[in-house]
Amino acid sequence: MWRNPLADPLFVPSLKIVGVLLVFGFGLVLFFARKDLKAGLTGELGKRFIGWMIIAPLFLVATFVGGLAAAAILLFFFYRVTVEYVRVVGVERPYAIYLYTLIPATFLIAQFFPTLYFALPAASILLLTLVPILTRDVADLYLQLSYAGRGYLYLVWSIGHLILLKQAGGVGLVILVGVGVALSDVMQYTVGKLIGRRIISPEVNPRKAWEGLLGDFIGAGVAVALFNFALPPEFVLAHKIALAFIIGLGAAWGDLISSLIKRVAGSKDWGDFLPGHGGLLDRANSMVVVIPLVYYFTHLVLEYGKP
Repeated sequence: MWRNPLADPLFVPSLKIVGVLLVFGFGLVLFFARKDLKAGLTGELGKRFIGWMIIAPLFLVATFVGGLAAAAILLFFFYRVTVEYVRVVGVERPYAIYLYTLIPATFLIAQFFPTLYFALPAASILLLTLVPILTRDVADLYLQLSYAGRGYLYLVWSIGHLILLKQAGGVGLVILVGVGVALSDVMQYTVGKLIGRRIISPEVNPRKAWEGLLGDFIGAGVAVALFNFALPPEFVLAHKIALAFIIGLGAAWGDLISSLIKRVAGSKDWGDFLPGHGGLLDRANSMVVVIPLVYYFTHLVLEYGKP
């Protein structure tokens, strides 16, 4: 089944806000490109803008339409980012198949048996040992076990919290996470380009400056302010401020984790899903950290009434 998005009171306001933000993003691209549209769209900010312009409608459909459309989009997203991880890191075929098999299982458990979701990390590691046993291949055993185990926890299980977040806090928090991550991504680059001087970790990402963190927090704060109307009534001002901090910090943290893995693997991008702009995970890497953090924070607020 699918839902009529117009029946959801959050749909039209969310659509308007996302539309305005896309126009604002396009204006930023032109500003930094000095009105040279082609140069702007092929630059770093342009890559981020185009990536989010592609992701935004899919995210809105998955959130508000639901049903098979949402399931198809989520499964595609899960598979795509996992494929990018497998290729860049060098996960061998049997372990890659194991990861792909766990995607629908994780999706179904999150949707229908959420209380079992928190047992998945231990269960996935235990089941992972069956791969070398059944294939009788122990070459690079510890390396492949590490790659596959980390891949499941880093991508599938972490992002799967999005389903739990929707169940716990509703559509509003899901949209806030998407917009918050996108704005943090764009504002981090914008502020870093304007005033960035001190690099956080040159060995991990030589372009990410401490000053850019301010952009992460600005982007997250703007997102929380814009979607204040969509938050659960239990969220008071202190919770909203904490939520903006969590999204901003999580966005920066997720980006650095992604850079760290790519740097060790000797890769600049996660893939070419977005031609000329990198892989899908290059745009969505912050969600890996933000989604679980927001879910657990929301759980604390709704259960105990304080951050």
